[in-house]
Amino acid sequence: MRVKNFIYLLLLATGLFLVSCIRDQAQNMEADIETATIANSTELLQVQPVITDNTITFRLREYTTDFNFSPEFTLTPGASIKPASGTKLDFSTPQKYTVTSEDGAWTKEYTVSFVIDNSERRYYPFENAEIIDTDGPEGHFHKFFDYQANGQKKYDWATANEGYNVLAETLLEEGEALTPAFYPTAQIPDGYVGKGVKMQTKSTGPLGGMFGSPLAAGNLFLGTFKLTVPAIKSTLFGIPYNFTTAPKAIKGYFKYKAGDNFVVNSKTGTKLTKDTWDAYAILFEKSDKNNYLSGDHSFKDPRMVSVARIKADKRIETDKWTAFEIPFENVNGKAFDKNKEYMYAIVFTSSLEGDLFNGAVGSALWIDEVNIVTE
Repeated sequence: MRVKNFIYLLLLATGLFLVSCIRDQAQNMEADIETATIANSTELLQVQPVITDNTITFRLREYTTDFNFSPEFTLTPGASIKPASGTKLDFSTPQKYTVTSEDGAWTKEYTVSFVIDNSERRYYPFENAEIIDTDGPEGHFHKFFDYQANGQKKYDWATANEGYNVLAETLLEEGEALTPAFYPTAQIPDGYVGKGVKMQTKSTGPLGGMFGSPLAAGNLFLGTFKLTVPAIKSTLFGIPYNFTTAPKAIKGYFKYKAGDNFVVNSKTGTKLTKDTWDAYAILFEKSDKNNYLSGDHSFKDPRMVSVARIKADKRIETDKWTAFEIPFENVNGKAFDKNKEYMYAIVFTSSLEGDLFNGAVGSALWIDEVNIVTE
């Protein structure tokens, strides 16, 4: 399996079928769901359905006990889907759909969920994580979730573990196995209270360098991850902001240890002499066309209303769980308006300039008990 994936990645690095392979990882690019919708979507949904490589999430505006919906899908040309598009199903539990390519050679299974998104969730303890297993390439990594009122899982938090998984198997040492701890972001048993999260900056090896991505910073963010090219646009930050008052601060607990060898891979250089971590939150206006911030936003998106970002003097190294509180500050001459609809994101990373591929392999950030405080 490892040799097979090495050949696959070598072809990938030399540019052959670059976009389609990165997008699907398993050669089943002819069996995709491209769009999803339901009747009266403007009234029923807070944002457009979120489609990843094998999941679709519909975020409902209001609480309901009737989870019978008839989602409709558009597929890659010639593909078919079971159950058929438009079939009414009970989504009180997630439903499985299977897409088959036109020639019947490839299939892909999607899990379709409807979640209630009008709750004012303030507290994230990171007690729940499930293991995602993949076979093309082989993968075994954590994905965080919480439970909503009806017992369904809700995936507000995302990581870039799926992107790292494209290379992960080629990075194993002899006798080493793929475990969740091998990936940049994983749940840990010894958080500040109960379980927590560890983010670690990892090398992506020679092939990662060929892709122009020589390291992968551990990250955790509110939003979704959808593998695409360029990789920086794979992180889609933001979930609906359902509070009736403005955000005041982000609070939580952290530990941090910088790696020993800080490497600058960006052509623009850096002002840093040592690796450090980052934590920030952004409140931004909802848009009809784009409900998310991509990983290359650089804090310049005109939709931003307020930003909370940890100051340089607070990005300390410590081996003890330490409290942090980051206040929001208005930007772009804007202020919170209770009559408008907003999105918000919270982002953590083990390397401040990881988006530029500057960092130190081994830098580690631990996070737990995150709270959003409102006015």
